[in-house]
Amino acid sequence: MSVCLVIAKYKEDISWTNKIKGHKITIYDKSDSPITNSIKLPNIGRESHTFLHHIVENYDNLDDVTVFLQGNPFEHIQVIMGWQYFGLPNAPYPPPLTSEQLDKMCDKINNEIKHTSELASFYQVIYNDPYYTNGGNVNVHLSQILSTNINNMSYSVSPGGQYIVPKKYILSRPKEVWKKALDLLSLNEVWRGYSQELSWFYLFTNKVGNFGNHNQEKYRLDAQKNYGFHHSFNTWQPIQ
Repeated sequence: MSVCLVIAKYKEDISWTNKIKGHKITIYDKSDSPITNSIKLPNIGRESHTFLHHIVENYDNLDDVTVFLQGNPFEHIQVIMGWQYFGLPNAPYPPPLTSEQLDKMCDKINNEIKHTSELASFYQVIYNDPYYTNGGNVNVHLSQILSTNINNMSYSVSPGGQYIVPKKYILSRPKEVWKKALDLLSLNEVWRGYSQELSWFYLFTNKVGNFGNHNQEKYRLDAQKNYGFHHSFNTWQPIQ
């Protein structure tokens, strides 16, 4: 019974991982000076290449739950709770997490992510974005991965591609599918990285969720006038 945190590191400070107790940690490092006990990978394909590499290399020996995280997995928590990059008048620039807040987040990871956890967004935020978001083309990308014609107007996405994933969702696709995705990300085409970020939920579930769009979500949060750190300390809620 195991939980593994898969960390896609570049130049981030990952000292926060020292606060993680009881979970396995696998660090993939794409920097020029990889840290001790990390696995060196070429700097291609953004974090999705890292996550796909882990899936392919461990497909036959997956942990019960894999948590896919970036080197600084808390960055988007600040962005989501302020949306400062979207010009909303009521959204101040959110400061970095305090040491106390970081401790709380690590305690949350330690205590609330279990081998029985269900599929969840690490940020507890998921919305639908158009298939062409950030210059990508998810329809083309998925059609090539799955060798069939995929044509959806939008896809469900959690910022940063960070998910808590029971292994049954990975095993729902044959290893060859994940290998095909990895091969495409290895081409190091910029649009592939963005397309894969929007592809994760579909690849895990074979569906597009019925979630609000990006703008609806950010304006909902803006209307709350409750910025800064307020990630729920309840158990991570499964994606419905």
